[in-house]
Amino acid sequence: MSFRTNFNYVMITGLLFTLASCGNDSKKSRSRQELNTICEGISCLSSVNWKIMLPGRSFPEKSRVDINGTTVLNECVSKQRYMIDRSTDPESLTLENYFVPKKGDLKIDVIDMGPDCSSSSTFISNDRVHFDYVKGVTYSEIQINL
Repeated sequence: MSFRTNFNYVMITGLLFTLASCGNDSKKSRSRQELNTICEGISCLSSVNWKIMLPGRSFPEKSRVDINGTTVLNECVSKQRYMIDRSTDPESLTLENYFVPKKGDLKIDVIDMGPDCSSSSTFISNDRVHFDYVKGVTYSEIQINL
């Protein structure tokens, strides 16, 4: 046999082995289950913006807001991270990048500190706060109506 004939046999044999080795892939991919790595909803978040609103009421002139026993706003102390927006109706407090709450495990207290910050009285206290998770095109937030 000539070199050319031997070379053709080697090439044809190589192509057949290549085709035979790739032909069984479809069975492997069908048996493998696809994992969905897309996570949706509030349980996938590590932090979220909050909007606490008082429909039909106004926050006291000087307020302190506690969430699960931790003070997040005290208007009697200067340089606070958050502030109450009293120009909107309803008035609201927005907390940016705050922790993700659990349903049924959210307590919010709004305390009236008095106009001169010399007294304190409970304005609102709710130990079973209901909240809604709202997801828009460009934002997602927790909305709470007290």
